[in-house]
This record gives sequence, structure tokens and C-alpha cells, in this order.
Amino acid sequence: MLDRKGFAMTQSRQAEDEQPTRVPSEGSEHLGKLAAELSRYGLRADVVDDTSPYLRVSNPQSSYAVEDVLCERREYDYAFLASFGVHLGSSGSLGVTARKVAWLVGATDA
Repeated sequence: MLDRKGFAMTQSRQAEDEQPTRVPSEGSEHLGKLAAELSRYGLRADVVDDTSPYLRVSNPQSSYAVEDVLCERREYDYAFLASFGVHLGSSGSLGVTARKVAWLVGATDA
């Protein structure tokens, strides 16, 4: 490839081999903390680091009990929302939030 003056442009081989590194978002970190809390209920919880990260929570006792939990930045913390928009809790109350999610997928009574 030539630059504007007709000189050959070179690119280091290392630059060609480098892949962009994806840094986990703060939302992903909070979802990971919620996943750790959910493990106390015997639930499977996997962070899906998509354009908007979410937590896929499933109850191994039922193939139908699956819920995606979203994470939104708020003024002072992060909010966790069910896939259908219901507020489940915040990053400041992980234990309470985990209990609500566990109830939602049938892992605990109200």
C-alpha cells in the first residue's frame, strides 16, 4: 500500500496478529456477582457477554424454568431486571435479588 507521497507503507507483523481485546463491562461484573449468589440455590447462572450483557439463569430441576436477567446502570448502583421488565433488585442487595430470581425459576418458595 502506498501513502500520499507514493512511498510504501509498512505495517508490523505484530499489528496484523493482534485481535481486539474485549474488556468485560461493569454490568457483566455485577451479573457475575449475582451468579455467585444464585449458586447457593443450586441454580445454573451464566453471564452472556453480548452487546448488552445478561445472566441466563436456569433451574436444573425443570427444563422450562429459564430466565434472562438484565443489568442496567442507575444513578447510584445497578438494577437487575427480569426479561419482561420487572425490577428484581439492585447491586446493593444481591442476597435479596438472588432470592427473587430463585423464586422466579421455582427454586424456592416465596
